[in-house]
Amino acid sequence: MSAAGTAPLRATPARAAGHRGRIEAVELGSRFLLVSGWVSGPEGSTPSAAISLSLADGSTHPIGRFLRRRDLAERGIAAEPCGFLLDLPRPEDAEEPLSLTLRAGVRELLTQPLAELAPRPFRPRGHLDHVSPDRLAGWAFNPAQWHGPEEEGRLELVVDGEARIPLLPNGARPDLPFSAAAGGRPLGFELGLEEIARLMAAAGHERTLLEGQHAYELLAGGHRIGALQGSSPRRGRILHRGARPAPAPQAAAPAMPTQPEPDGYIDWHGYAKGLGGWFFSGWLKGEALKGVETCRAIARFEEGTVEVEAAISPYPRQDIAGLGLGYIAFLPSMLNDPGLLEGLTIELEGERSLSPSMGIARMPEAELLGMVRTLLSATTRKPKTPLLKVLAQPAYEGEDTLAKLPAPVHLAVDSVLVAPGAGAVLMGWFLDPNSAVTAIRLRSRGKLSAPLAERWIAIERTDIKDAFSDRFSLDHARHGFLAYVEAPELDPKEMHLEVELAGGDIGFKPLPAPGGAGATAIRRMLGTIQLAPDEVVERCDRVLGPPVVALNRQRLAAAGRPSIVEVGDLPAQPRCSVIIPLYGRIDYLMYQCALFSEHGLPGDELVYVLDDPPKKAALMELAQSAWRRFGIPMRLVLLPENLGYAPANNAGLAQCRGEYVCYLNSDVMPHEPRWLDLLIGALEEDPGLGITGGLLTFEDGTVQHAGMTFKRLPQLGNFPYAMHPGKGRMRRPSLGVQRAEAVTGACMVLRRSLAEELGGFDTDYVIGDFEDADLCFRIRAKGLDCAVHEDAVLWHLERQSQGTPGNFWRHNLTLVNGWTFARRWGHLFPEAPAAETVLRLA
Repeated sequence: MSAAGTAPLRATPARAAGHRGRIEAVELGSRFLLVSGWVSGPEGSTPSAAISLSLADGSTHPIGRFLRRRDLAERGIAAEPCGFLLDLPRPEDAEEPLSLTLRAGVRELLTQPLAELAPRPFRPRGHLDHVSPDRLAGWAFNPAQWHGPEEEGRLELVVDGEARIPLLPNGARPDLPFSAAAGGRPLGFELGLEEIARLMAAAGHERTLLEGQHAYELLAGGHRIGALQGSSPRRGRILHRGARPAPAPQAAAPAMPTQPEPDGYIDWHGYAKGLGGWFFSGWLKGEALKGVETCRAIARFEEGTVEVEAAISPYPRQDIAGLGLGYIAFLPSMLNDPGLLEGLTIELEGERSLSPSMGIARMPEAELLGMVRTLLSATTRKPKTPLLKVLAQPAYEGEDTLAKLPAPVHLAVDSVLVAPGAGAVLMGWFLDPNSAVTAIRLRSRGKLSAPLAERWIAIERTDIKDAFSDRFSLDHARHGFLAYVEAPELDPKEMHLEVELAGGDIGFKPLPAPGGAGATAIRRMLGTIQLAPDEVVERCDRVLGPPVVALNRQRLAAAGRPSIVEVGDLPAQPRCSVIIPLYGRIDYLMYQCALFSEHGLPGDELVYVLDDPPKKAALMELAQSAWRRFGIPMRLVLLPENLGYAPANNAGLAQCRGEYVCYLNSDVMPHEPRWLDLLIGALEEDPGLGITGGLLTFEDGTVQHAGMTFKRLPQLGNFPYAMHPGKGRMRRPSLGVQRAEAVTGACMVLRRSLAEELGGFDTDYVIGDFEDADLCFRIRAKGLDCAVHEDAVLWHLERQSQGTPGNFWRHNLTLVNGWTFARRWGHLFPEAPAAETVLRLA
């Protein structure tokens, strides 16, 4: 073994660390996707790493421009430009459900199936700024113009609903946020007198068509996107422009109205948070409201639209006698602060447009319900109209009212965990001795969840049974619960429970402030439950899986930046980067370096990733000692917190320089000197191989790993789990390179370009389990094979690197990771499907 002098510790900046982001919305065109969201760098800065969006088909699309967003600054996320808008080609004939992956450098920030983002059809945007015989100006954003088809990208000016004049954008509009998605393509059009003359002649119209009294509309792909009346923009309506001022003719025609006369007016409106909706009051011309109790309604605000089935009641008003009827309407909505009201449309024998009156007011919530009840009490005699039913609902005022219900109901929520983008997890206990409760729901910002019973796991609580045994006859102790509320837009500041009895009575239960996040929240959630084999699939689908994945994404997005330390002189252009995560037994570094120095690692680099922050100082001393003893240089990636197997390896990948990458566990020791040469050589000799693994043995020489197969295990949710054929047996004579379904992450080699293209290991597998199998299957999906080289033999002290096993939560986490794997790759293992009604344990 060689010796060397002490090398200085050199800190180098981490790449792609400290970033977080979110995909907020997706709009679907026939041949494109429009994706919006945000990505922030450290401390809310504009991202410093290269940000990209990848699709499941392997295509990657860089995000080159970021927008400043006031809402991100107000929420404390980012004061610098961090918002993005990206259009990208829509994959055709996708063989699997489409998903989007957001990356900072090689680090995967998040992956979301398209279905979870609730995509909506794309609607073109635009505006008609000016129309006259000597100037035609405006803009349109419609990616169909460059993605096709041609008819969807057509831009036209329509005059009086008949004359169609084709337009072509001819200028950039950097002032528009859509220019970020347009990628430098022209969005605006600005035409002068000569250009308009040529345009109108080509369309077969006189230039005078652009003056006088006409209605002008801007259409994109047949959709109305903008119009103009004078110099005042109006969104989504046909508007009119009159002729320019001129001397009055001797017999002037009546002036054309600048806009249609409204069908009625809105005098006041207000939001009732306790009832979750908007009240409107005013009057409508005529008597079409008579006998109407519900109708379709659209309320347009400055920053949003509410379109729902409204409850409505007419009432007589003396001030408009003979002109129409007063009305009060209620529109349920969680949109409680959308800015100024622009108008209200109700459908009564056609659309009726109601405009804000000159003196319109927004009624304070404290006065709102009193005003509504006063007006309706003297005008309606039907006790069961939809509007009166709304008013009959008790309003939540921040108090626990369960004790006022006519039946005994005891409910306590001990803790609330908010999983961003998924919903909330409630943990506590519930006692309903008379079975009087029909539903418990969570209300947030006016929106009511589905009954909690649909996503509920009962838990043993003998303390509750003992406490109430003298009052009620209780035949079991499963009074504890863990309930998941699916609510992606949940507001953690405005939440309470509504408990409904069979007779219609409703009681309220305030909730404690959300507490706990990251791995602590996941442990707390999973450590309280035990699942029977026949419960695993349903519980993972409906209760455990979505919030655990969301909580894990949250903790990884909030992770700090690692420190990078170099010990010794690393090769400038290494052949291979060997990434070794350390957790618990950091002393294995010394043993590995001893063996590496004996067998040699010429031209390769070691990258140790510490996933155990309390051991940071000890590891740095150990690395210095190893360098002094064995002369093995290394790069240390020191994570600020425990992230888990996949994120730790990905952090190491971000610091690699080699042409190849070797993922190696700290408890894997080389048995002979050629192991790495053999694994890399197999990839060089066979272009059909994507990844190779070593033959791993126990200390006694028996096989631990010689490739993986997969089998569904009924006792573990019937999910497919990795099997190790030949495990525990004496190894056979070597057959060289042998194809396998997958290889273990304890020792695997692949090209760094492929690892970076795939984003490393998928971080939706929490802490550890299934990441290596998932990586292998993603490589196989690209048409490449996995193989084990039976001449590359290493010892594996299986799972000793992780230290002492955890509590029961770890078993449940394995089930959740198995659920994630089964959702993605279960179709490859059709035998004994998880949906089978008969569970066979034998």
